[in-house]
Amino acid sequence: MSSITWRTETRTLDSLNLRDDNPRYLTDEQEKRLRGSLHKFGYSQLIEVNPDGTVLDGHQRTPLMIAMEEFGAGYEVEVRVPSRALTQEEWREYTALKHQGAAGSFDFEMLKDWGVDNLLEWGFEENQLVGIISFDPNSIEFPEYDESVANEVEYIECPECGHRWPK
Repeated sequence: MSSITWRTETRTLDSLNLRDDNPRYLTDEQEKRLRGSLHKFGYSQLIEVNPDGTVLDGHQRTPLMIAMEEFGAGYEVEVRVPSRALTQEEWREYTALKHQGAAGSFDFEMLKDWGVDNLLEWGFEENQLVGIISFDPNSIEFPEYDESVANEVEYIECPECGHRWPK
């Protein structure tokens, strides 16, 4: 296969064709954040399309922008177009590499300064921030132990060894 180069062209949103086999999707919360980002920052990350207009990257942005008042179906956008069409296998590899951190990782020590609340609002999940979310074990409140409950516990006893455990 020949080396691929990219050029920028102008297309209307309604001329772009979404792939039926795109494995990525937006949750309602992610859609809300993307809509807010597009509203606040405008169209800044170019959609990538094969020469025939089939979307390679931009499956969430394209229909969302078509539905948004400030853009719409006839809105002209700059898109990135490869010098030749990507094959199905190339598109799959490109999608996987592009969306699985092939372009880098976050320095979570540096992100601490950005504020955990901001990071959560901007789309990070708590499980991604485990190393930077401060946790105070003394902040957990446990109900006071009620010994009277212990007297009400029924036990099962093993007939062979006599071991007892709560029912």
